[in-house]
Amino acid sequence: MLLALAALAVLLDLRHRDEPTVVADEPAAHRAPVLADEHAAHQGTNSTRPEGFAPVALDPAQATAMGLTTEVVSEREFSRKVRTVGLVTVDETRTAHVHSRVRGWIEGYYVQFVGRKVKKGEALVSLYSQEVYAAQLELASLIKSPLKSPELLDAARNRLALWNVPRSVIDHIERTGEPKRTIPVVSPRAGVVVAKQAFEGMFVDPSIELYTISDLTRVWILADIYEADVSSVRAGSSASLTVEGVGEPISAKVAFLYPTIDERTRTRKARFELANVSAAVMPGAFVTVELELAEQRGLAVPESAVIRTGARSIVFIVHGTHAEPREVKLTGRVGDYYRVESGVVAGEHVATGAQFLLDSESRLRASSAPGGGHAGH
Repeated sequence: MLLALAALAVLLDLRHRDEPTVVADEPAAHRAPVLADEHAAHQGTNSTRPEGFAPVALDPAQATAMGLTTEVVSEREFSRKVRTVGLVTVDETRTAHVHSRVRGWIEGYYVQFVGRKVKKGEALVSLYSQEVYAAQLELASLIKSPLKSPELLDAARNRLALWNVPRSVIDHIERTGEPKRTIPVVSPRAGVVVAKQAFEGMFVDPSIELYTISDLTRVWILADIYEADVSSVRAGSSASLTVEGVGEPISAKVAFLYPTIDERTRTRKARFELANVSAAVMPGAFVTVELELAEQRGLAVPESAVIRTGARSIVFIVHGTHAEPREVKLTGRVGDYYRVESGVVAGEHVATGAQFLLDSESRLRASSAPGGGHAGH
């Protein structure tokens, strides 16, 4: 109640000081600077003065009583946060797809389930292949022949090698002259089996993917970037990733942006690469992605300085002994600041306190001016 009475007293005092009888009683030395300031302000900013508002005369005592504070209009680096979703996937550069290079039947079945860890060179299955067995017999025959042609021996060895027959099997044939009934299909890398189609007794050919093996000590996160935000996301953009089942958010940067837009979802994929030695981040998990997008620099005014009046945005510029209303064009808000496209210039002081007192007084003065309600036109 006391604050309301104080505000009312300030408003009445402002109105009282602007009455012609009061101004006429003041010495000329006190009035001239005020009138000069008002005239200069009016001339310099008439193009942005909003209809229905008028400048408000102030003195230090009034400003203090009103609780008037100001902030300098300056340039700021604007950024914004965008939330989207993503999915944990395997690192494609650390993933191997295992196929047989020949047709045959699985007789030895050693890696029987998804999730099993394997070593590089470890046997996954063993195959009986009529083609490979015949090629082994041919090599064994050439070795036993009294006419050992180096060219024919090399050709026989190379045929087996091209079918991924291990060197140990070829050495066995050359040492013993006996073929192996089955040949192993081995893992080309160390990792974890993340997919499997192999089963005991199964007939396979080169088109069938028997296993997918991935090194999960490093994983990818693929996030969907919507078309409206695509131009603001760049390689190196910072993000906070919250993975389901993992407690703390993970800081990361965009490692790669895919060069196409998905026609169905209208999104572009952004890739993050994460070290995952503990295996806490699992492929298939959902991820909440919060991107920090940097925008260009621009003039800014604090949110507390802006008065919204329908479709218009008004601020009060304080200079000398006057507060002048300005209409500003805002192009976005980040945190506690609006970016300003027009209406103010760098270095001006914008009112951040007592705006509503200034707003009320400015409207009263505009309505009581000649032509009421059209001050500034």
